[in-house]
Amino acid sequence: MSQFFLQAQPYLPGRVKGPVRIGRESATRDGIVVIEQRGLAGFDGPCSALVVVGGRPFSHAMIRAQGYAIPTIIVSRNQAEQIPSDRELVLDGQRGLLFDPALLAQYPAIEIQPPALFSPPTTQDGEKVLLRASVANRAGVIRSLSCGASAIGLLRMEYLGANSRVPPGADFFANELGACCSEAEPLPLIARLPDFTAAKLPDWCKSLPPSFDNLETRGTRIYEREPFQTLLKHILKGINRCSEYYDLRLLLPFIDTVEEFIEVRDKIRTRLSDMVAIGAMLETTHAVDQIDRFFAEADFIALGTNDIIADLLGCDREFDEIDPYQPTIYQQLQGVAQRSGRQRHEIQVNGQLAAIPGVLPVLLGLGFRIFCVDPLLIPCLGETIKQTDIARATVLAKRVCRAADADEVIQLLGG
Repeated sequence: MSQFFLQAQPYLPGRVKGPVRIGRESATRDGIVVIEQRGLAGFDGPCSALVVVGGRPFSHAMIRAQGYAIPTIIVSRNQAEQIPSDRELVLDGQRGLLFDPALLAQYPAIEIQPPALFSPPTTQDGEKVLLRASVANRAGVIRSLSCGASAIGLLRMEYLGANSRVPPGADFFANELGACCSEAEPLPLIARLPDFTAAKLPDWCKSLPPSFDNLETRGTRIYEREPFQTLLKHILKGINRCSEYYDLRLLLPFIDTVEEFIEVRDKIRTRLSDMVAIGAMLETTHAVDQIDRFFAEADFIALGTNDIIADLLGCDREFDEIDPYQPTIYQQLQGVAQRSGRQRHEIQVNGQLAAIPGVLPVLLGLGFRIFCVDPLLIPCLGETIKQTDIARATVLAKRVCRAADADEVIQLLGG
């Protein structure tokens, strides 16, 4: 039997050995499951690792799959056809490898220690960088502390009560948020209002009209109608109760204009404790073009790079293959950094971009210092930060922004 080896796209770190199971119906607790991205919807089967066929790294389906907290790689359809069923293999999610156990000596595990709590990683020249965790529930919060997160930068509230058949009430949100804050303490926690899309609907609203296939349901617009108006009241009541005891902050999703933010913020502020900071999550190119104005109104700012990139490239992040090495992405972020001045250090950069191989030094070179990612990515990114010199990263970022195409960017990053 020949020794099997496949170089795939890394997605979520970790390393396991187990039998290959093709398809979600064949999943076993000890198995490495090969599954199509569309098969991830509702997939809660037991497995030790995932091989996602045709996975889109920026899609909601893949982001949600990170919540399984198991090693994950992405393969093409041609690669998937080569993977032998029921054969025992080793999956290395950090390097994107799937190989025969006989090759273990050639590809030993890479041991990386997470940053110590309250000790953010620093670059070679002593620049402090904050790595915050993006989570969907209490289990994710607990995982974040063991991975060395400096804060819970994003609690995606649409996943709280996602399996409920009825809209959650104020007591539910007070209890769930309280439990998450308690686990995070003394770290701060930023909760994002539920951001509903067709790709991440909780069970209780899947039967509600109208269709959730358009941008009218994104961000805060949906809270102008029932039953979401009532849902917002329950969420704010829950936040108010928790804010008496914990450092809990609120993030408004998919904000497109400063005027929109001011209108929603002012309405919410009348029902929210003054102790709760309110931030804006900018997720469109139109929004980031106004970032200097947002600084004058929002208590803090986060960039939703998954949606910004999709908007910039005219792609559907759920289905289209997005090339993260397109220089126009970094030109856009360079413009954000320039318009933000010294405040660029205060911007929280959310999304999968920072975890794309070779990209984090570029983002550091552009001047960003706060990143919010899945907890399991934090140790690896912390190691990259330690190996980065800001002066060299700044030069690299300028070259990337001047690159003619994605191939030149990949070359600059050592690909």
